[in-house]
Amino acid sequence: MLNMLDAFISGAYMLIIPLLLIANNINLATIGVIFSVFPIVFLISRLIFASTAEKIGFKKFFNINALGNFASAIAYTISKSPFIYAIAKGLQGLKESSLWAVNRNVAYALTNNKEPQLVTSTLLLIRSFSFALGALISGYLLIIAGFRLVFAMLIGLSILIFIPANTLELNFKKEKLTLKAIFENLDLRKVNFNVWQTSLVMAFYMAASTIASSFILPIYLNSMGFDYLNVGLILALYNATGAILIPLTLYGKIHVKYVIFAQSLLYIPAAITLPLSKSWLALFIVLIMGLGESLSYITWETLIAQTVKGQINVAIIIAYLHVPSNLIMIPSLILAGLIAEKFGYTPTFWIASFLFLLYSITSWLILRKLNSNSHLD
Repeated sequence: MLNMLDAFISGAYMLIIPLLLIANNINLATIGVIFSVFPIVFLISRLIFASTAEKIGFKKFFNINALGNFASAIAYTISKSPFIYAIAKGLQGLKESSLWAVNRNVAYALTNNKEPQLVTSTLLLIRSFSFALGALISGYLLIIAGFRLVFAMLIGLSILIFIPANTLELNFKKEKLTLKAIFENLDLRKVNFNVWQTSLVMAFYMAASTIASSFILPIYLNSMGFDYLNVGLILALYNATGAILIPLTLYGKIHVKYVIFAQSLLYIPAAITLPLSKSWLALFIVLIMGLGESLSYITWETLIAQTVKGQINVAIIIAYLHVPSNLIMIPSLILAGLIAEKFGYTPTFWIASFLFLLYSITSWLILRKLNSNSHLD
């Protein structure tokens, strides 16, 4: 339930925040700067949270997530300037980092570490549908009632997150937390070379997704003449349609190399042709692009699961795996806004398609290395 509520709010944010900023006459370059606050806060807080999670337990971080959801919704509601919007984005980064610092660990623990990529991909399936629902319902409410009612709904939902955050039962032995223990967990010398290799591969995907989808996609669709409801519907289908493929690949035991091939075949041509399409043809192309991106989640989770296998402090290793991805988001968000502002939307989608190609190629190479004696060869 916690992940469903959190993903619903995140899906709503994906739609309404870019549209809200455009409605308040904030230009694309400034929007990119505002959005870049998110990965800065996310990166710093996630490393701190991950280094303490296995000492103090996971429940506290679910409560921070609930509080972050509540505070960010309040901040967006009262925002009138780019500075306050940036603070709201920072609070959104905090709510995401507190969840993802422990989310995979809890999923692994609840299933006794059996088939970890299956567990986390199933979690992503649930979140994808909730994310889609959040975008769709928010788009409808924007049409009939405006931004304030949407934020009122999100404030109410964020309060509900406190219920599952405090009722989840985990058998966990707490340890005394000290500054020495925190810094020991953050010791870069303990991170092996495979972790950094994988993290750089993951950064290619994050750059592609950030440039194309973070705020450019909903604004681009709105600029084509789609109203808020239709943009919400398209974004909902972008996530939900692709999510349908996840159980087929998971339970069908499809070779990961076919997943990588399929994600490339779907996403890259769609990203190239989307800015050249007209009207409702864009809907079909966006859905194909969504299918490709959803398949890439499986590749992403497989990269993480294979890299952390046998590691001692899983929370901090997962956090380090995301460091380059979080760092690359900052210039990607700023450049996406600047490029779209100066040269239009076409270059942003084309750059994203090239980066996605690099992600597909390098992820296959690193998985072959990590699994040299497995079925991936």
